[in-house]
Amino acid sequence: MGSQHPSDADKIAKALGADRVVSLERLPSQGPLDLLELRADVHRRLRSTGGRPTDPDWDIRRVVPFRRERWQELERLAKLCELEGQRVSPSQLAALLIERGLESLKKSVGH
Repeated sequence: MGSQHPSDADKIAKALGADRVVSLERLPSQGPLDLLELRADVHRRLRSTGGRPTDPDWDIRRVVPFRRERWQELERLAKLCELEGQRVSPSQLAALLIERGLESLKKSVGH
C-alpha cells in the first residue's frame, strides 16, 4: 500500500473523536434547505414565453401515473415553490424531481 493522505472528513472525524464516518451524500434529506434548493431550481429552469412557464429543454411529454397521496404532496410542494406570482404545476415539479432523481442515481452507479 502507498501512503494515503487523510481526507478532510477523516481529519474532522479524528478531531471530534469519532470512531466512524457516515457519508450523507446518498441519504435523502427532508429539511427546509431542500425546499429552498428545489424552489430555486424551479425558478431557474421554468421560463415563460407568454404562456405557462416551462423548461425550454423539455421536448417530450408523457403521462405518468401517481397514487393520490403522492399527487396531493406534489400539489402541496408546488404551491410552496410558487414565487412572485409564477405558478408551478404539480406535473412540472414531478418532472424536475424525476430529473434530479435520475441524476443522483446516475452518480451513484458511476455513469
